[in-house]
Amino acid sequence: MPRTAAIVLAGGRSRRMGRDKAALVLRGRSLLQRALDAVGAVVDEIVVVGAPGRALPEVRSARTLRRVDDPVEGEGPLAGLLAGLASTEAERCVVVGCDQPALAPALLRLLLDGLDGARSVAPLVEGRAQPLVSAVRREIRGELEAAFAGGERALRALTQIDGAALLDEATWRTADPDARSFVGVNTPEDLARAEAMLAAP
Repeated sequence: MPRTAAIVLAGGRSRRMGRDKAALVLRGRSLLQRALDAVGAVVDEIVVVGAPGRALPEVRSARTLRRVDDPVEGEGPLAGLLAGLASTEAERCVVVGCDQPALAPALLRLLLDGLDGARSVAPLVEGRAQPLVSAVRREIRGELEAAFAGGERALRALTQIDGAALLDEATWRTADPDARSFVGVNTPEDLARAEAMLAAP
């Protein structure tokens, strides 16, 4: 049984980008491949959660890799997380989006280690929790399902359960000094900025 897994959320509609973000190529690799390369450095298996009926770009990983679909398209990232948790037996999972091209494996490792004393861990960035780069214990699935049934659709639900922890900035910057893990690509302008960031020495 895998001890750790990554749940990579790739079911968004990419409205602001105007085309599928997962397939966008940045410096020779698709955004989805970049996410898989980062999480593959720290987990035993990878679950990619996509939208039903929508193709994803071809990817590869040395880790066990499989795709599952959101039960219904357009129900938000919490639905994707629940689909991912339902498909793995790993007790500890990192959670990331497919549109974060510079995820730091060291930060993901730090988040997983934080589950030694917490049931979910999310970094605190400029005073706000960032659950799209987080780690959770699979045991919280029932509480997240209850939040979803109550109308919640955002990943903030994982920061509101009993036993949730927030990783302060001084701590997470030891693993990602330039905060690159939190750079997301949602628009063509974001893509250009990410290209420039990755090209910088």
